[in-house]
Amino acid sequence: MDRPFIVPERLPLSRPPRRRLMPVLGRALVILGAAAALFFMALDAPRAEGPAPAAPAATSTPPAPPAPGLVDAAALGDGGLFLPGQDGLFRPAPLLATQIEADVSGLVARYTVKHTFRNPDSGWVEGIYVFPLPEDSAVDKMRMTIGERIIEGRIEEKAAARKIYDQARREGRRAGLVEQERPNIFTASVANIGPGETVTVEIRFQETLRLDGDTFRLRFPLVIGPRYIPGGQTVAAVGGRGWGVNTDQVPDAERITPPVRRPEQGLGNPVALDVTLDPGFPLAALASPSHDVTVTENADGTRHVTLKGDAVPADRDFVLEWKAQPGATPTAGLFRETVDGKDYLLVMMMPPVGQARDVIKTKALDRPREVIFVIDVSGSMHGLSIEGAKTALHDAMDRLTPRDRFNIVTFSNSAAALFPAARPADAPALRQASAFVDALEAQGGTEMMGALDLALDGRHDLSRIRQVVLLTDGAVGNESALLTRIEQAIGDSRLFTVGIGSAPNAYLMTEAARAGRGTYTYVEDAARVDTGMDDLLRKLEHPVLTDLRLTLTDATGAEIHPDPLPDLYAGEPLVATLRLDEAKGDLRLAGRFDGGLWETVLPLTGGRESPGVGKLWARGRIATLMAGLSRGEDPDVVRKAVLHTALTHQLVSRYTSLVAVDVTPVRPADQPLATGEVPTNLPHGWSHEHVFGPDAPGAVPQPAPTKAMPAPGKAMKVAPTRAMAPASAPAGTSAGVASGAPAQDAAMAPANRAAGISLSASGGHVTGLPQGATPAQWLALTGTLSTLAGLALLVLLRRRRPAA
Repeated sequence: MDRPFIVPERLPLSRPPRRRLMPVLGRALVILGAAAALFFMALDAPRAEGPAPAAPAATSTPPAPPAPGLVDAAALGDGGLFLPGQDGLFRPAPLLATQIEADVSGLVARYTVKHTFRNPDSGWVEGIYVFPLPEDSAVDKMRMTIGERIIEGRIEEKAAARKIYDQARREGRRAGLVEQERPNIFTASVANIGPGETVTVEIRFQETLRLDGDTFRLRFPLVIGPRYIPGGQTVAAVGGRGWGVNTDQVPDAERITPPVRRPEQGLGNPVALDVTLDPGFPLAALASPSHDVTVTENADGTRHVTLKGDAVPADRDFVLEWKAQPGATPTAGLFRETVDGKDYLLVMMMPPVGQARDVIKTKALDRPREVIFVIDVSGSMHGLSIEGAKTALHDAMDRLTPRDRFNIVTFSNSAAALFPAARPADAPALRQASAFVDALEAQGGTEMMGALDLALDGRHDLSRIRQVVLLTDGAVGNESALLTRIEQAIGDSRLFTVGIGSAPNAYLMTEAARAGRGTYTYVEDAARVDTGMDDLLRKLEHPVLTDLRLTLTDATGAEIHPDPLPDLYAGEPLVATLRLDEAKGDLRLAGRFDGGLWETVLPLTGGRESPGVGKLWARGRIATLMAGLSRGEDPDVVRKAVLHTALTHQLVSRYTSLVAVDVTPVRPADQPLATGEVPTNLPHGWSHEHVFGPDAPGAVPQPAPTKAMPAPGKAMKVAPTRAMAPASAPAGTSAGVASGAPAQDAAMAPANRAAGISLSASGGHVTGLPQGATPAQWLALTGTLSTLAGLALLVLLRRRRPAA
């Protein structure tokens, strides 16, 4: 309209001329016509929820099926490495195999991981894949093999390594890049894989194994579970090709969310594993609770462990456990390496000694306890994980005494507490809690921050021992923010983490327990909940070893990690690394146990020579430095110190990467380079529907491979959708936290009830869109308003007509 609409003054009741009624009638008809047009436009516009509308049925002869081995563009949503084919079709390039070799000597495990790809097509391709490693891995070597050509990698500052790789990729040279996204998540990129070529990327690293009581444990992660990405705002940050979108809380979400295979696709990514075990003592038991294995004993006392049958799909962590014969479990261990004139030591000491060890097994805590159980009831916990967690909660409550107090906090889209405050563990409270636990269901997001706010109140109460037990799979992307909150709010509480399921986030579990001065436990199998929780509950019920100090009688220039030393619980040894000018004299470990003092001594003579101890010390120093970020230390100071350590010892870190580049260009300048990412399996026991939503047809799609390479640091984007995302909340805030009210509604609300959550298979990445932020919604709203305006004009027109 050319002029604003003005409501005329009320006319007299005499019959008006027809010419005065026609403009009003015309305007009403125009508005109603516009409203109808808007509604039809809304039907075809993109929507923020629900699957993409199906294409209209063709009236002509249907197209012929793709040629064998080729797929159409719709299959690109399955994730994977795709190469351009003929007639606009694509050919999937498979990940042929992953081979893991582990050499275990005492407490040290050295690994070689080989990923092999084959390019079956006539085009050139860049492969990108995200893979897990143990959270304390010291990654130091990469070798790339193409045919008979071997290219060795080197450690560079992260930005410099990326620049070197991008330049080689543009120039058509073969190149490989390994980057750390988290201490337990890495991304490997391989550029310019030629037609018909097979490429092997070999990564080497070492780690320190865990001893708990009389059980040694090797745990190797084989799959990255989908991560919940909280955050109220999207941000422009580090580019990636994952299904997540960078947010203010997880600015690298695109790099830690690889595509996930759909259930109907079956499992992929086959893994073969070979372990050579030299325990250093006679074994009473050796088994894998996660996989079927074959064990061969060699003449020299070592064991050879392999997976039964052919390679298995990578859908759960590999766990290997062994125990010494009675009386043969070591109480101390010493490993050494000399590098550039410095002595590096890895020591294990099992305190306390003598009668104190018997006391720690039998003496219960004198002070009553306040135990807060925090349980994850998000969608990723559906199935075996939530059932295991519920069993664990029942076991824990059964061991409470009437002197103890307790509460239960649940979290999914929001967090809530069962009771307004911790209640005495009497019969009525335990019955109410037991019924509450039985009714728990797993669905929704993973807003863990609110649960920590409820559980960690920062109080100091000398009359009680306050213990917080967190049961979760840790499938979140905002680990740094969570660890910072724990450091700030722990007070005199102790935080114990229980990793539930086949592929828990071990980095978050271990670091949260460290920040909370507690310990961590893994329960990977519902059938083993009783065993795992019994070990943890025994620790909760017995005195803790505190104020630990390591001193040297004759050595100089010592630097010890971890720093500070952790508290220890029943059956836990102290494992530490040291750098010395010269290893001589004795190492003395002292601390407090149940109000008294104790100490034990380890001579620094002898010990087993073990290559890689120096890198383990450097990895420990980097972990100590990075933990300082959670305590508010200057990021620039931390970055410089980490860079110095990582470059000196040639380790991958948050600020360094491994890069390997061939000298000779191989891809012709006129040949395009396709890029694709390798999809992962959903962890064993997880429900695809409960993770990605009931309406999700499968994996969140990835952008189609493109012939034109994006500029360095930029990723191609398509229409955003939302999955594995938080409930709608004000920008920059976490989901709601409730206290003092029943938690059932908040804990068990389905994810699709939360405002702002929707799923789509229409393609691309995942992001948070407020409801009403899509063209369809705006058009429908505008059409509705237009209809009301048109009807109002018609009513006005009718009122202006006098009765005949």
